[in-house]
Amino acid sequence: MKNIILLAILYAGFTAEYVTNKFLTGNLDLDGLGDFNVAVSVATLFSVIFILGGDSGLNRFIPKYLENREWKKIKGYIAYYLKLTLIICICAGSLSLAVDYFLRRYHLEKLLHESYFAMILTPALSVFTILGALLLAMHRRYLSSLTTELLKPLLFLGGICIWIYFNATINEYEAIALLLSSLLLTITVQSWLSLKSIPFDFFGEKLQLCISEWRSACIPMLITDLSNNFVSVIEIWSLELLHSNEKSVGAFSLLVFISSIIWVNFSAILYFISSRISTIENDREALQKYYSSNALWLLLINIFTTSILIVNAESILGWFHSDMIAYRNWFNFILVGTSINAILRLASPFLRLTGYAREASAISGKILVISTVATPVAIWFFGIEGALVSLVCIHFIRGLWYSVSLKTVRGIALV
Repeated sequence: MKNIILLAILYAGFTAEYVTNKFLTGNLDLDGLGDFNVAVSVATLFSVIFILGGDSGLNRFIPKYLENREWKKIKGYIAYYLKLTLIICICAGSLSLAVDYFLRRYHLEKLLHESYFAMILTPALSVFTILGALLLAMHRRYLSSLTTELLKPLLFLGGICIWIYFNATINEYEAIALLLSSLLLTITVQSWLSLKSIPFDFFGEKLQLCISEWRSACIPMLITDLSNNFVSVIEIWSLELLHSNEKSVGAFSLLVFISSIIWVNFSAILYFISSRISTIENDREALQKYYSSNALWLLLINIFTTSILIVNAESILGWFHSDMIAYRNWFNFILVGTSINAILRLASPFLRLTGYAREASAISGKILVISTVATPVAIWFFGIEGALVSLVCIHFIRGLWYSVSLKTVRGIALV
């Protein structure tokens, strides 16, 4: 029942994003949608960098601190990473003037508005990510999923509907402004819920810093998070810079978005396991059972979801845009590939949260290098088709590598 409730929340949020993308596609067309998604992808990537792994580290440290009633360390961790992130965002915003100069100097003015949007969105996305992870680490799974996966897309969708009602159309500038507004409102709600969920007086409690311990775990997690995000982002950037067809970026981002419903299933499982893994890290038998049972759940859900999407592929793609029907076979390819890759990637949190973050980051770093070299080459020769094959293959190699490493260092396998 808990899995069903969480899945319902995540699917409701995905539905809101689904409808939002329909509105954006209709008003921005595929080339405008590509510009919007490039800006958001840049902001998302920078938000991962600026957090320095603090969001992933929350699930490593906070559950243990809660168990041991170490309130000072909880406050210290939250305060340290929030302040650090905001300071980095302010410094990066100032340095964005250099980006402006570089783009103008090398006649890349078409990327100017995307760089501006990224710098505007990044601070809000960073805080949004940290607070969502904090609620999850505090065992507030439903509150975390409701705010990060449902409230934000609902507010964004609501803002777009209101805007279109009064103005008939929307452009990428207005869409970014509405996205920022939805993020700020969600952050307000997350902050209030976080303060209510913390089992002590946050402002009255003293703080204790364990910076060296936190960094030793969080920096490797940052590399893993960076790789996980960048592997998908590099295809969009490469298409924007190397492919002559402007619509290909929008088409690729739509294919990835629609198939990302498979990652919604993965996220649902992750919400339940993240805050528990570190508490049973010394019990190999319990970890093996936990890993296998959750992998089985994910397999069953993915088979069901993928089958429905493949059967209705043409109508789904056509609903977004008539030009998307031509990508039906590629859509089926990415669906099947993503279903397999999601199951393989389940090994990653079992590595990162049981003391093997460095092993996971080493794998992620190598995958990042492979992706950076292989993806532009694939896109240069094969365009959007090369981007899709590259994406699925890179995810497969990464997931398989995680699984083999988990078997090697912990003796834990899928079956």
